[in-house]
Amino acid sequence: MKSLFKVFIFILAIAPCLFAQDDDNWPSLSYLRSDYKAVSVVAHVRIQEAVITGRVGGYENWKVSAVVLEQFKGKFKKGYTIEYFHGAEAGLKREHFDGEKIVFLLSEREPKTKEIRYSVLENSTLPSTPDRLRKLRLIRKQALKSRASR
Repeated sequence: MKSLFKVFIFILAIAPCLFAQDDDNWPSLSYLRSDYKAVSVVAHVRIQEAVITGRVGGYENWKVSAVVLEQFKGKFKKGYTIEYFHGAEAGLKREHFDGEKIVFLLSEREPKTKEIRYSVLENSTLPSTPDRLRKLRLIRKQALKSRASR
């Protein structure tokens, strides 16, 4: 009976984490701000195409092409098409990439070609919701104000 009670308590403790991405108010402003600071590009995009470019072990590397709907950080403007890479566990369905997303992109320079290559910050891509867009607009406004006061 004690072990059943412990399992029940454990399930109650982790349940909010399991359904957090389905909550329109998640993630918190501080969580988004942390991801915002960690990357070069933050944008609201509409995915056009996603294809697997390689497999390593139990993972797949996806090359994603998307149109910028709104830029929160970085050089890409509305209407610009961006390409980035998204690593995921093998078996992820193509439909995962459909629609509008909020992406947080790291940048790195390709050593041989000196070309900049973008990849998603792990576990940061989110479906677009009005609340998330509002929070990111606030973060962008605060970041611009902070930069202007330096």
